[in-house]
Amino acid sequence: MNSTDFQSILTSAQQYYAQNLQKIDQTYINNVLEKSNDFEVISFDIFDTLLTRLFECPIDLFAYVENQLQVNNSNLKDFARNRLLAEAQIRDILHRQKNRDEVTLDEIYDYLFDTNKYDKNLLNKAKKLELIAETDSNISIEDNKKLILELKKLGKKIIFVSDIYLSKKFIETLLEKNHLNLYDELYVSSDLLSSKHSGRIWKYVLENNTGYKILHIGDNKVADVIQPRKFHINTYHYKRFLGQRRLGAQLCQEVVPFSLMNKVYHLTNGIYSLKEFNEDSFWNGLGETLGALILYSYTSWLKKHIKKNEINHIYFCARDAQLIQKVWQLLDLDKECNTTSSYLYLSRKVLRFPTYYIELKQNGKLSSDSLTSIVNESLQHTDTYITYFNRLGIDAQDILNTNFVQKFGSIKNAFDFKKIDKLKIFIQKELTSILLKKFEEEYTESIEYFKQEGLFEVNKKIAIIDLGWSGSIQLALSKFRSHMGIESKIYGFYYGLFGQTASGRLYKNGPMKAAFFNIFSSISEKKLYQNCVNILENLHSADHETTIGYKKDEKVIYPCLKDDKKSIYIEQYLQKISIFQKGVLSTIEKWKKNKSVYGLQKNYINTEVAKAAIFQVCISPLRFEQTYLGRIKHSALFDHQIMQCLINQQLPQNLKQVRFSFGGPGGWQCGTIQYWKENRKKIKPQVYQFALQYFNEYPKLIKNFIEN
Repeated sequence: MNSTDFQSILTSAQQYYAQNLQKIDQTYINNVLEKSNDFEVISFDIFDTLLTRLFECPIDLFAYVENQLQVNNSNLKDFARNRLLAEAQIRDILHRQKNRDEVTLDEIYDYLFDTNKYDKNLLNKAKKLELIAETDSNISIEDNKKLILELKKLGKKIIFVSDIYLSKKFIETLLEKNHLNLYDELYVSSDLLSSKHSGRIWKYVLENNTGYKILHIGDNKVADVIQPRKFHINTYHYKRFLGQRRLGAQLCQEVVPFSLMNKVYHLTNGIYSLKEFNEDSFWNGLGETLGALILYSYTSWLKKHIKKNEINHIYFCARDAQLIQKVWQLLDLDKECNTTSSYLYLSRKVLRFPTYYIELKQNGKLSSDSLTSIVNESLQHTDTYITYFNRLGIDAQDILNTNFVQKFGSIKNAFDFKKIDKLKIFIQKELTSILLKKFEEEYTESIEYFKQEGLFEVNKKIAIIDLGWSGSIQLALSKFRSHMGIESKIYGFYYGLFGQTASGRLYKNGPMKAAFFNIFSSISEKKLYQNCVNILENLHSADHETTIGYKKDEKVIYPCLKDDKKSIYIEQYLQKISIFQKGVLSTIEKWKKNKSVYGLQKNYINTEVAKAAIFQVCISPLRFEQTYLGRIKHSALFDHQIMQCLINQQLPQNLKQVRFSFGGPGGWQCGTIQYWKENRKKIKPQVYQFALQYFNEYPKLIKNFIEN
């Protein structure tokens, strides 16, 4: 397997940051200087207080090392994941066996050798590469560098205290490289085998500073605030570079470009800068980073497939593909691919109902595929029977004229999901004549619109662009074309395809390709994909409501759009999504001009890099990502009548509420469980444990991350 060398991205990130240095927080410096009057010794934590890595999460450095091994033909399979696990495991062993607080880098690598079939020489090479990566990726935090210089002018004694597995000698070198060799004493946990986190390291500090009043400054609430106070050491919680761990991409090496790009963004414009970081900032930044990676990688992938298959015309399907079309046009890819393209107003409703009509007209019954979409894919857990039937355009009297009540009880009863198969039989036997009449007008309007848009031109090789998931749009359009006597297949190019329905439609639909999410993935991978669907759909929202039908105006057929009576959809688009999309287009415009964006150039972007970025955000969101993405209001059903937040702010009080949150298509499992985790003291233990069972089929690394 060939791998892209990410070393130059790290170099580019260094250069970009050097040209866009962090603004110094003078207010913070003044506060500490004033506070320091009462202390003779000022103590500093090192990582995320004096130094910070250019990687978004410190553990992403392991993925970078794996990349460097691979490009140098020294592949150690799953090195990054095993390096992470080895550290955790040897810590646990030494703590249990020797009551040790800390481990050393050598002990971690010895344990890696003992527990994996790795070549010893390659492991030694990996260890050297890890130290090089630490040297290359760590940058000084200017706030505290300036503060120390001011404190030294006041005659204060400066000490550094760090919890880290790296050797004291290496830390000395790292500090010197960053012009931070400004200390009088240095205490490193790997040297003393005692840590701040346990509190034991403070005994060494106090022995050497008897009778002095000490003020300690650091970012970790336990190690730098709570524990030193137990030893009568005053503290100052430095939060500016407070980070969070995430493991959504499971430390695959493809996470490195997003990790570097996102960290540099936050250093210069985001949460680590002194610029105001509000909701607008979040959406714009998410677009400039994650969104741009997704859209640029997808259109690059799409371009190759359009050329390879010699597609004559591309249809960007409403609403999900509007943003994709904007990027396609921005990059002038019609010209490059020698094709034409247009925007096709579609929705599940205007596709499904006419296809049901065709089946009923031709066969006198609905196919099993259609029954699945008309029942399984059209329900939500809060439905009564009548709300479900109304969604299909069937009123109460139509139902009461059948034997429904004898079979299912009152039409006002809550939907009994155990009777789904019985309901399908009921629809097939009792409602087909009613449905035929209901769907006829929709069929006529749709056929005219599709004819106008060129979907029935025999000699054109056409493709549709959509986010995908089940392949239902391609299936419906294929049925329309077959109904009109056209047997040539449509091509479909998607973000993802998964689920039983998608794989079953491969033969019927024609060629179906997915950029990010594979149709034949494992169960655990599909669990991850499902966390991405609703977020991606909303980030790709269009500037118009869903299509509910078509109307003819003289010779032109035009789409009828749903009336957004409460303005929920359009307000969300204007206040959130449009800002995200502007960020996307801004970055891609720069890449078009061959500019670097937050240290990342376009030649390092591909679908695997984008997929890793998607997983980082959707599977293990940072707290502010969880907050803002969780507030997105999403409609899971084709009628778009009910919109619910991806994370319900109401904490579950019983098992039923957990099932409601996790059992339907409209939520966000990983975001929700993180929110519950933060508030677990307010949730009954048995309810929380029940919720964790929903993650049993997730990849082991993700499952452990969620549970701990």
